Amino acid sequence: MAARKRRIGKDGAATIPARAAVACALVAAGLLVLAGCGSASTASSSSSSSAGATSGVVLQRTTAPATGTLSSMTWDLPLGEPTTIDYAKTADYSPSMMVSNMADYLLRQTVDGEFGPGLAQSYSQPNRLTWVYNIRPGVKFWDGNPLTAADVVYSLKRNLDPKAQPVNSNVFANVQDIKATGPLQVTVTFKKPDELFNKEMSSVGGAVTEKAYAENKGKLFGTAAGGVMYTGPYMLKKWSPGSEIVLEKNPNYWDPAYTPKVQTVTVKFIVDQSTLTNALLSGQIDGAYEVPAPAIPALQTASNGKLYAGPSLKTLVLNPTNEPGPMTNVRLRMALGMAIDKTAIVNTIYNGAAIAEKTITPETAWDPGALDIYKTAYEALPSLTPDVAAAKQIVSGESGTSKPIVYAVLAGDQTELQVASVVQQAASSIGLTVKLKQMTPLDFSNAYYVPSYRKGINIMPSVLYLYVVDPLDMLTYFWGPGAMLNFLDYQNPTVVNNVAKARSTFDPTTRAQLITEAQAQYTKDQNVIPIASTDVLLFMNNRITGGPVTFAYLYLPFLATIGAK
Repeated sequence: MAARKRRIGKDGAATIPARAAVACALVAAGLLVLAGCGSASTASSSSSSSAGATSGVVLQRTTAPATGTLSSMTWDLPLGEPTTIDYAKTADYSPSMMVSNMADYLLRQTVDGEFGPGLAQSYSQPNRLTWVYNIRPGVKFWDGNPLTAADVVYSLKRNLDPKAQPVNSNVFANVQDIKATGPLQVTVTFKKPDELFNKEMSSVGGAVTEKAYAENKGKLFGTAAGGVMYTGPYMLKKWSPGSEIVLEKNPNYWDPAYTPKVQTVTVKFIVDQSTLTNALLSGQIDGAYEVPAPAIPALQTASNGKLYAGPSLKTLVLNPTNEPGPMTNVRLRMALGMAIDKTAIVNTIYNGAAIAEKTITPETAWDPGALDIYKTAYEALPSLTPDVAAAKQIVSGESGTSKPIVYAVLAGDQTELQVASVVQQAASSIGLTVKLKQMTPLDFSNAYYVPSYRKGINIMPSVLYLYVVDPLDMLTYFWGPGAMLNFLDYQNPTVVNNVAKARSTFDPTTRAQLITEAQAQYTKDQNVIPIASTDVLLFMNNRITGGPVTFAYLYLPFLATIGAK
């Protein structure tokens, strides 16, 4: 497995391989274009100190703990303004980052992706169809009202209520009922066993709001006009649409481990790569996660701060839709996947801060109890080496290839534009045409949840991510009840049945066998075209420290861990 991932040593650090040069990279129309390029390969050193000196970016899990407090800090959301801060409608980077710093979840993730008590101080599984959560006493909402079991029941049930427009209903697909079985106890029963549900209570599916407040605000809940009411370490002070969100320290937060060290945090929404890079280098912005990969060279050498990289649960994919066009043809999807030079994308566009992928779930999501099964199955998948000649032969035998493939791109995101240009040229080399359609951040985000926003679009690119360490977390968003990312309406029986069986299987070995059998089929059909698993990238200037660097940051109140050096 060492061939696929950078190792993380005992001190939590490892290295990204030295940046490889791609000699045939060209600049055309302001975008990086690769013309059938190969890439120079470099081996990562087993010593984090020596290899780190070569690459300049170190993979690690955490940064040094903060030792002091600050009156204020400015943060950025490089993927744009959140569409909502209603936890039930949250399934994207910016909304999740905001909700995780304001809301608490029933369970809480660790930096290593494990989980333990959160708002539920204890939990148990008396049988395969029941989970019991004992709610922590003494917790209060921002308005001073105490947290009750009724609030928890209401909050969880909103994920089952179509009127709430929940986007994570698949997490609750097997739930039979949610009841208060005591003043501070909630019991969840299931129609069939669900090994995934309890893990998901450490992410937005397990978020809790105040019932009375949410009911009073109705459709305005989670908007700039209606606000929210949570129990988390930061309180919403102001949301100025199009400009910023201001958070204020919760003076009565229940968890000493996450007592905020910064009184006021102003969150900006700078999406443009060059503008964000300049803001970080000038100190206008103190820090940001998900900084764009093309900014790595500039941020690596910054004198006013440091760029960190860490292991993630993210995968860059191309998600075909069922809109009329070449991508509804499985053979043309296969051909496009075969023609894309994924390694060149990793080395040139992502500056090595990624790993080329054969399938949609990264290695970091594999169950530790069945690693050999996942590894063997992965190695059996088709090679990552592009085969343009074979892909061209496939295309030549198919009809309907003259219609362009409309490819959505987030406007202002140079990384996505560069990847799109590579896909565009790969398609052209095998007789297909890709037409780019730039979308605003709001429309681009809405396209994942509202079908009308995908009208006329054949490919939605995305850096997908898992909420928890479990391949099923991602797979249930593509197949089964509430599978909101199945834009192609792909319904292969082996895949659908195996994913469903795996979710009801608690034995990791049996579960892995079912998942990898499904993986072989959906990878062959390229109903989602994987490109690369990408690292977490975090930049913080020299006056702050304390941020986690693993992908668990997305569901941790990370702002509360950051403070003065």
